[in-house]
Amino acid sequence: MENEIYEINYTTCALISKNNDTTIIFDNDGKKVVETPITKIINYNCIYYGSSYEGRISASRLALGSKYKLPIIVEESKEIIFFPTTSYNNKNCTWISLNNIETYEKIKDKVKITFKNKTTIELNLNFSSFENQVLRATKLLLNLKNRKNK
Repeated sequence: MENEIYEINYTTCALISKNNDTTIIFDNDGKKVVETPITKIINYNCIYYGSSYEGRISASRLALGSKYKLPIIVEESKEIIFFPTTSYNNKNCTWISLNNIETYEKIKDKVKITFKNKTTIELNLNFSSFENQVLRATKLLLNLKNRKNK
C-alpha cells in the first residue's frame, strides 16, 4: 500500500529503512513492509501521540544534554522510547524500541538484537556505539519515570 502510515505501538520492535521510500517494520505480528519513508512514519507518530519530532528531540536534548543521535519518547504514558542507530538524516537509519529489547550481543562486525517476542535482527553497527544508544535511551526512560513520580 502506497504511503501507508504505520502506528507505532508497544509491540513495535524496530523500523528499518529499506530505501528512501520503503520501511521494514518488526512487531509482534511479524515483519511487514510499508511503502512509506521511515522519516514520515517517525514524524507522523510523534504528532499522533501529541508532539512534533522537533519537540521530541528538544525534550530529549534538555533531558540528556546531548545533541546527536538522540532517543525520543514516542508515546509518554506507555513509555515508548525509540532510538536511532545512526544520524536521523542518514538513509540507512534504523529505529529500535528500547522497551522491546531482550538482549543484544556483538557478532563479528554486527550487533544481534533479540526482542522480547524472540524475533532477532542483525545490524551492521559498531557494538559500543549501539550500546551507548541503549544507555542514552535508558537514561531518557529514567528521566521520564522520575518526572512522573514527582
